[in-house]
Amino acid sequence: MRGIRSSHALLSTLALACAMHGCAAPPAARAPETAPAPAAPRASDAHDPAQAGDDCDDVPAASPSDDEGPEGEQATIDDGFEAPQASAAAASTAPAPFADLTDAEIEARLRSDVGALGSMSVGRTNGGALVAGVRMPEGANWEVVHPALAWGTRETVDALAHAIDAVAARFPNTPKAFIGDISAKNGGHLHPHISHQSGRDVDLGYYLTDGHRWYADASGGSLDLPRTWHLVRTLIAESDVDLILVDRRIQRVLKAYALEIGEDPAWLDDVFQVGGKSQRPIVFHVDGHATHLHVRFFNPQAQELGRRAYRFLLARRIVTPPTLYVTHTVKPGETLSHLARRYKVTPEAIKKANALTKDVVRLNKPYKIPQPGSGIAMPTRAAIPARRVPPAPKAAAAVNSSRRRAGDKCLRTGSKS
Repeated sequence: MRGIRSSHALLSTLALACAMHGCAAPPAARAPETAPAPAAPRASDAHDPAQAGDDCDDVPAASPSDDEGPEGEQATIDDGFEAPQASAAAASTAPAPFADLTDAEIEARLRSDVGALGSMSVGRTNGGALVAGVRMPEGANWEVVHPALAWGTRETVDALAHAIDAVAARFPNTPKAFIGDISAKNGGHLHPHISHQSGRDVDLGYYLTDGHRWYADASGGSLDLPRTWHLVRTLIAESDVDLILVDRRIQRVLKAYALEIGEDPAWLDDVFQVGGKSQRPIVFHVDGHATHLHVRFFNPQAQELGRRAYRFLLARRIVTPPTLYVTHTVKPGETLSHLARRYKVTPEAIKKANALTKDVVRLNKPYKIPQPGSGIAMPTRAAIPARRVPPAPKAAAAVNSSRRRAGDKCLRTGSKS
C-alpha cells in the first residue's frame, strides 16, 4: 500500500528468493480490465526477513498506523521478505503450464498480441515486472483503495476475489474488505514498497468489529476473529499462497481462536510461524503488519509464461533491466552524502528513490538505495509446494478458559459473527 508510515527495523536474513509458479485460482465475480502491452517498467530489490519470538514479553510496540514521517516523508515499507524455496519433496506434481508450446510458438503468439496467453509475472516480487496485467475490479464484497495501483495477474485477482467472497458467503452482513496496493500497471518499483513489483503481492485490511476502515490497527481489541480467520484459512487452503505477513500478536490470537473452533493443531503448527513447528510456515511475522495482511501468491501460469517469454520481452523492450535496491538504516553521523559515497550513487538518485524533498536523512530510518541492475533475475523453474489443505475441523469443545486468558494477556480482540 501506498502512503504509509511505519517504524520498521531491518530484519535478519532468513532465505533466498523464490522463483515460483503453481495452479490456476478460482474465477472472479466480475471481469477485470485487461492492460494493453505495457511501457518498459522498472524493478527493484530483495529485502530481509524477520525472526519472531513466542512470548508476550518480546512483543514490540505497535507500529504507527499513519503513513507519513516528519515533514510528509514516506517511510520504506518492510514488505520485501522472501520465504525459503519449497523442497522438491513438497513440490506439486502438476505439469508445467504451457508445456505443450515451444518457445518459438510462444513468441509467435506474443508477437501479434503480448497478452494473447494471459498475464505474465516476470522475475521476482522484489525485482520484476508485470506484463498484460488485469486491474482489480470493484466488487460487492470489497473496496479497492487505490485503483491505479491495483493491477495484478489474472491468477492473483481471481484468487483474491474468491477468498473475500468466501468470507461474505460464510458470514451475512460482512462489511466490505479493503484492498490496498497490488502493483502498478506495468509492475516495477512502487514507492514506498520493496515488493509489489510483479503482480503477486496484495495488501489486505483486517476485518474489524469496531471502526472497520482501511489501515486501522487490529492489535488493539477490535479484530473480527471469525471473519479474519476464515479469510486466512481460505487463502491457504483454496489458493496458491506463498506467504502471508501478519503481526505476531495477531498470529497468536488467530491461532488460539482456530484451536478453539476445532482446527487441527498439527496443521496450525505447520502454517503459523509464531508458536509453530514448521521449517517453512506460511504465516510470517514482519514488523508493520498490525494494520494489514500482506498476501503473496504463487502464479503458476503467469510466472512460467514470464520465465519462458523473458528473452522475447527484453528484446522487444517490453521489460527493461531494472534498478535494483538495497535498504540502509541510517546510523549516527551518517548523512545523505555519506550514503551516496558509500553506495557509489548520486544524492539525487537516493532522494528520488525515497521521494525526499530535502537533503536530509533521519536516524534509525530505513532508506532504499538504488543500484544499477544488469537485468531481471530469472531463476530456473522452482519446486512449487502443494496446497496445505487442512483436515475438517473437529466439533469445538468447551472453551479452554486458561487458553482464553493466555490469549487475552497478549491481545484482547472482538469476535463479531
